[in-house]
Amino acid sequence: MIPSRFLIGVDSDGTAFDSMNLKHLEAFIPAALEIWPLSAPAAECFIRAEKDINLFSETRGINRFPGLLLAFDRLAGEYPAEAPDCEALRGYLAGESKYSPRTLSSWLEAHPSPELAKVLAWSQRADELFARACEGIQPFPGVREALAEASKSAAVAVVSSAALEGLKKDWQAGGLLPSVDFLMSQEDGSKTAQLQLAMARCDSPVHALMLGDTDADGQAAREAGADFFRIVPGREAESWRRFREDILPRFLSGAPLGEA
Repeated sequence: MIPSRFLIGVDSDGTAFDSMNLKHLEAFIPAALEIWPLSAPAAECFIRAEKDINLFSETRGINRFPGLLLAFDRLAGEYPAEAPDCEALRGYLAGESKYSPRTLSSWLEAHPSPELAKVLAWSQRADELFARACEGIQPFPGVREALAEASKSAAVAVVSSAALEGLKKDWQAGGLLPSVDFLMSQEDGSKTAQLQLAMARCDSPVHALMLGDTDADGQAAREAGADFFRIVPGREAESWRRFREDILPRFLSGAPLGEA
């Protein structure tokens, strides 16, 4: 337990680090095309769908496994002969509440499937490529200073759909771990579940604020009973400066955050 009445949850990819584009353009997409070779037109369709789902729409920040299914469903709509069989993936998503390589591996042991084994291989390969692409990545300007200031008065939790080992590596390399009390990941369930878990580890009642770059982050905050402040894609440094100078003092004082 952390003796704090205030909690700040912080998303990682696209919020603390400029890694959203890297994750998909340098890891998830190339890994998928290695595991499921497609013709040039079908590959273009998949790439377009994957970028739209994960980067440029309201589903930005979605967990990798439902995101992959959505991309393959779009591919099936245009190139049905080349789209993979996704019924085993649908079964996993319907039957499991926490989507991660660990839960997928356990699911596979109980529900063997060659196609689902490919999904696990894709996830592992994507993590390899992502780790390589993010080697030495640093946080957005202002993140380190803002979280150091926030940690003086509030508990700070990383709330992310990314894998735990990658988070540890990035937040350590970025010099951010000294300001963090809880490091949550996909292993801890949805972002709503992670935020609720972190809130339960603070004094009750706790006033919580979630920082994120996606609609999904805002939804997680609402579901957990927390406030939300958006780190605007393309305006990250400005957003973090506003958080430190304006939003954080208001949050700690109990004042309404207004249009935050």
